[in-house]
Amino acid sequence: MKQSPRFLAAFGASIVLTIGSATAAVAGTGVGTGAAVDTAAPAAAVAPAATRTALARSGEAADRFGIDRSPARAAVERAIDPGDYQCGPTDLDAYVSALINGMSDEEYAFLVRHLEMLDIPTYDALLYGTTADPRYALRADYGTELTHTFRDVKRFWDIQSGDIQLMSMHGSIMGDAAAVSRVLQLPIPGFGFSPAVADARAKDIAAAVNSGMFDNGNNPLFTLNAFAFTAEGDPDPLVKGVPDKLIFGDGIVDALNAMGIGDVGPRAVMGHEFGHHVQFEDNLMDSPLTGPEATRRTELMADAFGTYFATHARGLSLNTKRVLQAEKTFFEVGDCAFDNDGHHGTPNQRLRSATWAAGIADSARPQGKILPSLTFADMFEDELPTLVAPDAS
Repeated sequence: MKQSPRFLAAFGASIVLTIGSATAAVAGTGVGTGAAVDTAAPAAAVAPAATRTALARSGEAADRFGIDRSPARAAVERAIDPGDYQCGPTDLDAYVSALINGMSDEEYAFLVRHLEMLDIPTYDALLYGTTADPRYALRADYGTELTHTFRDVKRFWDIQSGDIQLMSMHGSIMGDAAAVSRVLQLPIPGFGFSPAVADARAKDIAAAVNSGMFDNGNNPLFTLNAFAFTAEGDPDPLVKGVPDKLIFGDGIVDALNAMGIGDVGPRAVMGHEFGHHVQFEDNLMDSPLTGPEATRRTELMADAFGTYFATHARGLSLNTKRVLQAEKTFFEVGDCAFDNDGHHGTPNQRLRSATWAAGIADSARPQGKILPSLTFADMFEDELPTLVAPDAS
């Protein structure tokens, strides 16, 4: 897929302006942002490193909280440095590119100056969202289906799940200057602005969103993710008291609909994300593996948990062929950045994991028998070497 000049520029050369201003603004806050960009250097020379730095900080923040990195970020990374990735262009890349190209010149220029908008809804919902606040309620068009799926998946797996909160993140939260400012002041990579600078930037963002820009903040680019979170065992006071959560972005549902898999895609994603909660409760996150191999293991296991639930007769009992077709499409979010600690596994590896899990569900005898989660996890561990073996080609 050929990326448009605007797509490349938005997250390429012009990012230098954003990184430069952010570095200056944060310098007095005590929160490090790394080396400042040499604004005297030609943009073409500085842009790739600066862009990778910005994206890396976003990834560092996601890793810090143990949440999935945004698929939008992954698509941006592939657009910036396609030579770094062995996976080909995906439907998601095309979708993200269309979102960028659909912006007005004014929106495009504003986003370049406020790249932090891509992460504000995520950390607002993660740290401040509650099920009692209507601003975090699931959107009406998918709320009922996902609420029912959430009920079903909690019944399916043999873990303590009564404390998990299901909620959404909406880009429209950026119309609330106070909410934006508190996120911008968070002492995490990509933020850490002083109160004065955060208030000023938040005021600009809220004014733009409330004027109707970015569809009043509801452009899917800002919420193109879903993730599971637990603070259990984390000593950081920043997350003290934050309950277990499963957060769906409006943007991920919009993307799945646009890619033609909205009939089963959101429910399959729910299964995957709840799979992470199974891992949290069963202490399955730890393993002898480290770095990219460790992340790949947890993500492929969550794929297996999700598919087992989606296709099992006592789970969602969805058509296996359709589930795997849908999963093949969003497994394109898988990557070939083998040395990246956020490596989720290649699309082929993710599909193999899902196919294996569907086979386990289909072969259940008696048909309605649900394997204990730890038994299923042990079976997955035995199968993992086969799942990650190099492709025959």
